[in-house]
Amino acid sequence: MATGRTGSAMRTGRLARTAVPARLAAAAALRWLGTFRYRGERRREKRKEAVLRTAEDVTRAMGEMKGAAMKVGQVLSMMSGVVPPEMAEGLATLQSNAPPMAYGLVQEVLEAAYGRSPGSVFRRFEREPFAAASIGQVHRAELRDGTRVAVKVQYPGVREAIERDLANVAVLLGFGGLVAKGLDVETLVRDLGEGIRGELDYRREAAWQRRFFDAFEGHGFVRVPRVYHELTTDTVLVQEWLPGRPFREALGLPQGERNRLGEMLYRFCFGSLYRLRLFNGDPHPGNYLLLEDGRVGFVDYGCVAEFDNAVVEGFKRLIRALDRGDREAWRAATEEVGILLPNAPFTTDELYEHMHWYWAPILEDEVEYTPELAAEMVRRNTMTTGLGGQINRYCNVPEGMVFLTRINFGLAGLFASLRARGPWRAIVREYVDDAPPSTELGRLSAATTRSGKPI
Repeated sequence: MATGRTGSAMRTGRLARTAVPARLAAAAALRWLGTFRYRGERRREKRKEAVLRTAEDVTRAMGEMKGAAMKVGQVLSMMSGVVPPEMAEGLATLQSNAPPMAYGLVQEVLEAAYGRSPGSVFRRFEREPFAAASIGQVHRAELRDGTRVAVKVQYPGVREAIERDLANVAVLLGFGGLVAKGLDVETLVRDLGEGIRGELDYRREAAWQRRFFDAFEGHGFVRVPRVYHELTTDTVLVQEWLPGRPFREALGLPQGERNRLGEMLYRFCFGSLYRLRLFNGDPHPGNYLLLEDGRVGFVDYGCVAEFDNAVVEGFKRLIRALDRGDREAWRAATEEVGILLPNAPFTTDELYEHMHWYWAPILEDEVEYTPELAAEMVRRNTMTTGLGGQINRYCNVPEGMVFLTRINFGLAGLFASLRARGPWRAIVREYVDDAPPSTELGRLSAATTRSGKPI
């Protein structure tokens, strides 16, 4: 990796960052026009080829631009069935293969944060990052006493670049054929933008991580790395180093192990919501590690929401109504929590037929997450045409709940990649109704938490 600044600083200017989508749009248009030279099956083949080549261009551009463009690409990579499989595979590489910034820039960020050289803070600091993501990259290091840590360093200029990207990323995704029909890209980008801006403050992230660390310390299958708050600043976050394998390796494990991992993630996400009123809203494989002791390491807390007790109780009423098949009570609960606007001009059955997909995994005793199910969950919630589109105009994402939408999309795609099968309905009953643990992992969780209840 280069050690100088040239070619490594994030381009933040309006013209620099809008030139990329403009160039891709022109290339995509030329490819599409070229297909008109052919007829019949040959034209269909050429159009498919044009879509895939454009997908490759967009994937590459998202990685190079970092910022919001790359973050949206990461989310789309998990939304099985929404983008072409070839594009999803490329976007998935953004989780761990983002182009890194040069060490000279890393050093400047560290010196600005600490007011002294990195060598006076760390005994050893690896110049090559082991992970490069959308708004920062992570380096292995050792503290002066030899403790191994992971140091996340924010890209210079990323704050300015994100504002440019939020205006441009919808253009990148708007090229014909790249996303499933019915997906409202602009709504997705707008909602994600709010969360992405919140991820820029590493002190805030460290405070959230401390909350999770305290709750899960000693847990049977969840590991949260300790944060070194005295070394954490707005642009640098220092945390305990967790040695483990990338979560994407789980895709090659036997089905039983994939089911087990799916349940671990499910319990972490929804147990945190119902037990702690905290929601970690960035579910992509780069944030999970497969640890040698069989636990999962959860390493990123930049996108966390906290809900008050009244909101969580509203969620519980909604889930209980679904569980007992009381559609009128379900409709009232969706209005109460603000998901559905009052007096929507549709029958309750029409609303349920369209909206129940959002909760499909907990409507039966055992459900397998498939790519088709994940795609349908996303499609229903982003339709803009037909009866579904009309209903969606009466649906709402209440303030602070964009994370719920984001994690439902993300988890659905992630579980679909695992094809995880589990008793999600019974697991949720543990949190909503304080039912006894329904699985081996539920019992392990209860035995290793202070409350004696599964998280």
